[in-house]
Amino acid sequence: MRPTRLEVAGFASFREPAAVDLDGVDLFAFTGPTGSGKTSLLDAITFALYGSVARYDDRRLVAPVISQGRVEARVRLDFRVGDRPYTAVRVVRRTSSGGASTREARLESAGTTLAGNERELTATVEGLLGLTFEHFIRCVVLPQGDFQRFLHAKPGERQDLLIRLLDLGIYRRLASHARDRAARREQEEQLLAQRLETDLAGATPKARAAAQARVRQLDELLATVEAARPDLDALAGEGMRARATADEAGRRAEALTGVAVPADVAALAGRLAAASGELQAAEAAATAAAGDLDAAEDARAQHPDVAALQSAAGALRRRGDLVTELDRARSDHATVTAAAAAIAAHAQQAGRTVRDARATLEQRRRDHAAHTLSAELRAGQPCPVCRQVVDTVPTADLPGDLVAARDALAAAEDAAAHAEAQRRRAEADVGMATSRIQSLERQLADVDGDLRVAADVVGGDVTADAVQTALRDVADADAAVAAARDAERSARRRRADATQALQDLTGAIDAAWQAFDGIRDDLAGLGLQPPTADRADLAGSWATLATWAAQHAPNQREAAAAARATLERCERRYRARLGELRTACAGAGVDTDGEPRDAIVAARAAARAALDRLERDLAEAARVRRRRRAAAEATTVARTLGRHLDARNFERWLLARALRRLLAGASTILRDLSDGAYSLTLDDGGAFQVVDHRNADERRPARTLSGGETFLASLALALSLAEHLADLAAHGSARLDALFLDEGFGTLDADTLDTVAAAIEELGARGRMVGLVTHVRELAERVPVRYEVRKVASSSTVDKVPA
Repeated sequence: MRPTRLEVAGFASFREPAAVDLDGVDLFAFTGPTGSGKTSLLDAITFALYGSVARYDDRRLVAPVISQGRVEARVRLDFRVGDRPYTAVRVVRRTSSGGASTREARLESAGTTLAGNERELTATVEGLLGLTFEHFIRCVVLPQGDFQRFLHAKPGERQDLLIRLLDLGIYRRLASHARDRAARREQEEQLLAQRLETDLAGATPKARAAAQARVRQLDELLATVEAARPDLDALAGEGMRARATADEAGRRAEALTGVAVPADVAALAGRLAAASGELQAAEAAATAAAGDLDAAEDARAQHPDVAALQSAAGALRRRGDLVTELDRARSDHATVTAAAAAIAAHAQQAGRTVRDARATLEQRRRDHAAHTLSAELRAGQPCPVCRQVVDTVPTADLPGDLVAARDALAAAEDAAAHAEAQRRRAEADVGMATSRIQSLERQLADVDGDLRVAADVVGGDVTADAVQTALRDVADADAAVAAARDAERSARRRRADATQALQDLTGAIDAAWQAFDGIRDDLAGLGLQPPTADRADLAGSWATLATWAAQHAPNQREAAAAARATLERCERRYRARLGELRTACAGAGVDTDGEPRDAIVAARAAARAALDRLERDLAEAARVRRRRRAAAEATTVARTLGRHLDARNFERWLLARALRRLLAGASTILRDLSDGAYSLTLDDGGAFQVVDHRNADERRPARTLSGGETFLASLALALSLAEHLADLAAHGSARLDALFLDEGFGTLDADTLDTVAAAIEELGARGRMVGLVTHVRELAERVPVRYEVRKVASSSTVDKVPA
């Protein structure tokens, strides 16, 4: 696996979008101040592939990768496995509960979607790389701190650390599973043995032979019964024919005996003739009554309509009332007209009196002009005559004749107003009286018009006497029509009753013929030949049929008796032969309450089913024995495997082998890194020792190494693990084309730093991508390409800088 491009946005310290182009780069460094976001780029790579971040110590914890103030983080990683390119994208979004969701994820290759959600993406990456998340963060992002502890740890601690690094704990789990499997298979073996002793205990060859013999016995018995079947069928057939003959003769005798002439057949013909005569008389009476009704209705049609006559009578009454009321209205009109004239004259006189009083008042005012002028003066205002300002308004009593003239005018005006009101009321009364006369005259004209119309209906002058006479004539004509209609209805009821009586008698005769035909057809249906009927003589036909039936009944009774004797003889012979077969069945243990053959067939089916069941049980017993042997073998294998995989055995051997492989590889790498100065070995107690080749291969504890030498030894162990992971780990892996060394360089002196830089350059020359994460400027400037990571404002940035 080799990354080619990384894009992040809203991820950790990278609030704003940033991209790292790694295509064609073999050796590079992420460099920058502590806290600038260098390690976040490695976290983005592991998160894009596996959806988790190593330093959170909880694979499910993803919310912290979202930058503060952002609602989502987005990561895209382009990488290659061999020659094939891939693109992994993951998006993390905050949830309302304070957590985060990573459901949006996909993996594509050459335009094809390989995974469409977070689970599919992780599983597909594990399959492509052959590495779980835990393996990836141990051998791609090298855990130098772990390997420094590994270098100095005691043998027991080193064993636990190696188990964790290589995931060798799987073998302990395998041993536990093997022991569990042994227990389960042993329990299975016991259950199978118990089944053989209980459910399948009867499945033996001896039992199968007995079942086969029983089937053969029942086959032979069935053959005997079937051989006797023709004789039994012949007897049964003869008996059935005799029974049918007896039943048929009995039915004929019973039918012939039951033929009798109905009691009322002879009287039906006379009653039919009487009913026909009554119907003819009723029809004649109904015809005459209908003619009388037509004549009465024609006579009634010659008279006026009752409603028109009644309307004319009402119009006459209304005219009389209107004439009386009109005379009264005209008298009232003359009265109110005369009163109105008198009131108008009085009002005119009152008007003249007002004019006279007003003239007198004006004269008095002229006589007393000074007094009038002084009444209009106001203190402080100029006089209207001399235009001098009036200081004081003079006071003087009003003259008596002026007061009298004013009072006379007021009294005259009041009298004139009262007279005018009376005049208006009198004019209104005259108008109302006139309107009433006009209304009554119009009503009288309307009534006269109605009477002219009524004259055409009555056929002459419309008078009260003429109208009353016409109404009496109409009443008489209506009474005649009602009487004729009652007579006509009575005649129709008589005709209907006569018709119904004739229909009832006809129905009775038809029923008698139907009964006759039914009995005759029943006799013919029994194979008899009754005499033909005279359809004109019902009574005679019945008598002929009854006589014929009485003659033939004895012959049919004799035939029935002979057939029953034959039936009894056949039944005795059938029972005797059937008894022989049932005795044979009883000897074979077959219950034959019913038909022997059916009982034998059922018993044979049960015997064959029992044989088939026994055959299946025998086959099942054989399978159970094989499964029991297989369970016993699996128990032995699983118990042995669990014993071999015990920590004191296989795990100890595997750890020793892994440690030797790891130590051999680390020694080779350390000699390269130290320019041939050092290699690694183990002392007799299992602790790491350093072989100092420049001092006659002197061996000394690893703890005696300086800080820089310890770093080289730890790096050698880490690189050895990466080199041999596919062979050492419990799971195989793909080739790892990229390594990332995260920090650990700050403790190196200048000389050792040169050595480490040379060693890293050598790693890059081997065809792997090697990435350093360091804040040591001197080391970063030694690599061909570096990526400067800085914190600008609130977001980290990354820039590619060639050496």
